[in-house]
Amino acid sequence: MKTHKLKIILLVFGVVFFTSCTKLLYTSLDVLRPAKVAFELNANNLLIVNNTVIQPSNYGHKTQRLNEKVKNIRLSSDSLAIFCLGALTEDLEGKDFFSSVQLIPNTVNTGTEFFKSSEFNFELVKKLCQSNGANVILSLDNIKVNDDLNEYFIPESSTFLSSLEVKFETSWSIHYLDKPEVTPIQFIDTLYWESEGYNRQNVMNDIPKRVDALIDGALDTGHKSVNRFVPYWEKVDRFFFNPNNKLMKQGMDSVYVKNWKSAINSWENAFNNTKNALIQAQAANNIAIAYEINGDIDKALDYATKSYYSFGKLTIVNYDLLIRITDYINELNKRKNEIEILKKQVGE
Repeated sequence: MKTHKLKIILLVFGVVFFTSCTKLLYTSLDVLRPAKVAFELNANNLLIVNNTVIQPSNYGHKTQRLNEKVKNIRLSSDSLAIFCLGALTEDLEGKDFFSSVQLIPNTVNTGTEFFKSSEFNFELVKKLCQSNGANVILSLDNIKVNDDLNEYFIPESSTFLSSLEVKFETSWSIHYLDKPEVTPIQFIDTLYWESEGYNRQNVMNDIPKRVDALIDGALDTGHKSVNRFVPYWEKVDRFFFNPNNKLMKQGMDSVYVKNWKSAINSWENAFNNTKNALIQAQAANNIAIAYEINGDIDKALDYATKSYYSFGKLTIVNYDLLIRITDYINELNKRKNEIEILKKQVGE
C-alpha cells in the first residue's frame, strides 16, 4: 500500500471574479490526475538507476549561421543523465508517494553501444534491490539529445532571428524484485529559445549558451517525468452562476461555508420550481459542480447534461455558454475515466 492517502479532489477558493453580464463566480479545484505509467500498489521502495551510455560528442549538435552551411559540432553530454535523474529524484521525494526513493547517479551500464537501449538482466535487478532495500527499480536506459541552433534574416522587418531547439528522447524501464517482466517507456521533451532584433550579435547573444541549454533541458526532462510516473495535482477552473434569484443566491450563501448539501437543495428547488430555461440551466450547472466536489461524477454528468439542454432551449442561444458547458461535460467524462485509473494506481 502507498504511504500517503490521496484524495481525488480538493476544493480551493481563492480570489473570485465576477462578470457584469453573466454574473459568474469563478473558483479553482485541485484535481488529482493519474500517471501515464502505473507502478504496482506494493511498489513502495523505489530505486532510480542510471543505466545509460554517454552520447557521442559528435552526434546531435548542429549549427546553421546566416548564409552558411549546416555544421556539426562537438559537445560533451556526459552529465545529462545525472542532471535528469537528480531532478526526478528530488521531485519524487517531495511527492510522498513512495516509502523511500533512492538514486544511483553513476551509470551501471558497462557497455559502449549508445544507439541501443540496454536493459539490465533480472539477476542485476535482484542484486540492486536487495542491496538498497528496494522492491522496484526505475531505470533510465537511454537519454539522447538533438539540438539545432539557427540564424535567419527576415526581410519584411529587416531583423535578425536566432533560435535554439533542444529535443530530448528518453527511454526508461520499470523492474520489480518479485518478477522478471519489464515495462519499457519512452518520452520526448522539447525546449525552444528564440530572439529577434536589429543587431545580429545581440540577437545571437540572447540565446543561452549551448551547454547551459542542454543542462536546462535535462533538468526540465527530469521534472516533467515525475507526473508521468506518479499521480499529480492539477488546478482546474470551475464557475458558478450567481443570478439575481432568491434560491440561487441561497445556494451561493451555502457555497461560502462549503455546505454542499444545502447548496444542492437550494439549486434543485430553483431548477424544479421555475419555467425559466436560463435559471434551470444555471441551477443545473451549479448542482453539477457541487456533486463533482462531493465526488459523485455520475450525478455531476447528469446535471451538466441537463444544463446543456436547458441552455439550448433559450430563444437567443448563448454559444459561449453552450461551448463552456460542453467542455465541462467532456471534462467530467475524462475525470470519470481517470478516477478508475487512479483507483488502480493509489488503491480504492
